[in-house]
Amino acid sequence: MDAMEGTTWGHQLLLGYDKNPFLNAWLTRLALFLNDGSVWTIYLFSQLSVAICFWATFSLGKKILPPIYALIGVLLLESIQYYNLHAIDFNDNTLELALWSLTILFFYQASLKNKLSDWLLTGLFAGLGMMAKYYTAMLLIPMGLFLLMNSIARQQLKHLKIYAGLLVFIAIILPHTIWLFFHDFITIHYAIGRVSNAPALLNPLLNHLQSPLRFTWQQFEVLLPALFLFAILLLNKKPALTTLPPLNNFDKTFLFWVGAGPFLLTVLLSVFFGMKLRAGWGQPLFSLWGIILIRTFTPRLSREGLISFLGLLAALSIVMMSVYSIALIRAKEHSSANFPGQIIARELTQQWEKKYHTPLGFVAGPRWIAGNIAFYSHDHPDVYIDWDNKISSWIHENELRKTGAIFVWDPTEAIQISEKDIRARFPELGEVNIMHFFWMRNNKMKPIEIKVAFLPPSPFTEFHKKPVEEGEASQSHHPTLLSS
Repeated sequence: MDAMEGTTWGHQLLLGYDKNPFLNAWLTRLALFLNDGSVWTIYLFSQLSVAICFWATFSLGKKILPPIYALIGVLLLESIQYYNLHAIDFNDNTLELALWSLTILFFYQASLKNKLSDWLLTGLFAGLGMMAKYYTAMLLIPMGLFLLMNSIARQQLKHLKIYAGLLVFIAIILPHTIWLFFHDFITIHYAIGRVSNAPALLNPLLNHLQSPLRFTWQQFEVLLPALFLFAILLLNKKPALTTLPPLNNFDKTFLFWVGAGPFLLTVLLSVFFGMKLRAGWGQPLFSLWGIILIRTFTPRLSREGLISFLGLLAALSIVMMSVYSIALIRAKEHSSANFPGQIIARELTQQWEKKYHTPLGFVAGPRWIAGNIAFYSHDHPDVYIDWDNKISSWIHENELRKTGAIFVWDPTEAIQISEKDIRARFPELGEVNIMHFFWMRNNKMKPIEIKVAFLPPSPFTEFHKKPVEEGEASQSHHPTLLSS
């Protein structure tokens, strides 16, 4: 689903989109470009994001822990779904794994040694993080507090190098900021809508308690596998391979403000303002928590304990991936993984090209179905999301009317523009047909129903037409039932 949306946006390299800034869309476009349109590179990018996160976390961990303990701190993350199953999709949350970890690593080095290159890299990755998702502010605010609270880091405010990094940060976010002024701050409005809670009917204070408590519990559930593996290390009584040196004040305050600070700040803001929190926002919050656990409880790491830990981690990973795959294959409920987007796109593209003998340039309708058609169609048309030019600012209706388009509706969506309203805007729209498609991997589920109409290219004259067989003509006016 996220790969499809990133591709929809990435068709046009803008400085912002209706939900997020530009970085996710641009990198999705790059992934497709690098492999001539093959989609597997999009998923490769998500795994590269995880790998970069692990490298940066390990590099930082070695500055606080002996290398073997730093490695354990990273391997603990591998048991958390945010770094395995949840990181399959390439989206803004997965991208934050890499960008947050790189920002943290170079910020640590810059705060301690005040090297210009570290400050410049901190500004670079902090700016890119903001252009992936505004939620990066939950990392930057604790970083700023750490600069004020720690005596060593506070000294860097007296030098110009930190301000050079700040200029890099501003240079990266400035084009998008200017773009916002010309697009009614659409991504800001979307972000506000995502955190807005419906007023509680009985007690308004409930919003200030339910969401932060639910979010905290959801993150605890995600951390359970790592806590289980860590408990195995704590139970070990064998002689340790190495000992941990005392934790200095700089590292202690850094781990609190930058390691735990983003999670605590997220929860506190929800408590004070009643913001609605979503579980997936926790994905970039825990990269330093393996190091925090080790530094807080100090497990005795022996050779035998390390072997047991690695064996359990491998077994847990295999079980999680197997259960996940089997659950998707046997899913009896609607799932984007089983959506027949490729079949729908192929059928509609063939019908369009057979009728008008021209490539499909546009598809309009709900984000999900229209996006799937554009994603899988070999013509890769532009998507006119919800026929809304504010959402799809790259669409010019005059060009769409000239080139023609496929219009689709999803009868299961409660909120969408009606056929009547669309026909009033596009009176030349053809007949609306109902089509059905079986779900992939489970033909026993009720087939998907969509409504389809063709907006013919303008002007579309008899010269462009090809004689249509009688069977073809009758087929176009009746529901189509396809099997995967």
